[in-house]
Amino acid sequence: MPDITGCITAVFKEREGQTNISDKYHTYPLKIAKTFAFDYGQLGVYMMDASPGIMAGDRYEINWRFDARTNVYITNQSYTKVHPARPEYGDSESVRPSEQLQCLTLGPNSYVEYMPEPVMLYKDAVLYSQMDVQMDVGSTLILSDLICPGRTQRGELFQYEHYENRLSVTYEDELIYCSKQRIVPARQQLNTVGSWAEFTHLGTLYIFNEQVDAAFVEALQLFMDEQLESGLIAKRTGEQQAALSSETYTPLDYGISRTYKKGAVLSIMGHKVYEIQCLQDAAWQYVRQQLFGKAPLHIRK
Repeated sequence: MPDITGCITAVFKEREGQTNISDKYHTYPLKIAKTFAFDYGQLGVYMMDASPGIMAGDRYEINWRFDARTNVYITNQSYTKVHPARPEYGDSESVRPSEQLQCLTLGPNSYVEYMPEPVMLYKDAVLYSQMDVQMDVGSTLILSDLICPGRTQRGELFQYEHYENRLSVTYEDELIYCSKQRIVPARQQLNTVGSWAEFTHLGTLYIFNEQVDAAFVEALQLFMDEQLESGLIAKRTGEQQAALSSETYTPLDYGISRTYKKGAVLSIMGHKVYEIQCLQDAAWQYVRQQLFGKAPLHIRK
């Protein structure tokens, strides 16, 4: 097993309507770089990785505890870059996998938006990622992730070795969602229908709240259709309207599923990070407004 090479542990508490960090601990290369007071008593938290990325054999452990009525937004400053798991020209015995373990504990009526930057897997990278979420009554979690196939400008396209991602969510000690994603490009036919097909990037937005029901999921689906059909995503990302009818233009594709209880999962596939992020952001702002009556939140980095 890899050694623990970086960790963050933090506890959030609410006092007189404002959330603050009551306790925190971190080890290099991870740290909480900065916090900001947002509207609605929300605390904005920026994580920082002082290293070039997750190196071979690294293990990151991140633990967040959100006490009752806390209101927190968390992001990081840049992509999570996963470096090769073996030295150049190394053999199979020299593989040193990387790990990232995260635990989120949400107290009663807490509200958490966890929106990290994308994960980029370099050639020959191996990453095992696991997140465990425990939610108490009345709590809310909006979580995003985005996986890139490699450094595409260097010609890396699904040249990483192994990626495994697990997420489990319990609400009042009842399992309401569990996902297991395992990608081994050398052994799988990723370009087939039912897999990645012609797409290269995958973004996901998770919404867990007791208000999420069939009617909300249907409304979100209509909103997503409007965003794509109107061409707003192309405009926002600087693409020309002519690209919408170009033979080389491949539209984004998406799907929405309800979880067992109290949640929904929005998956978006495409070819460019910024296009997926733009659609994710639109959906996130819609969720904020429709479920919680919150104004749009625009984060600068």
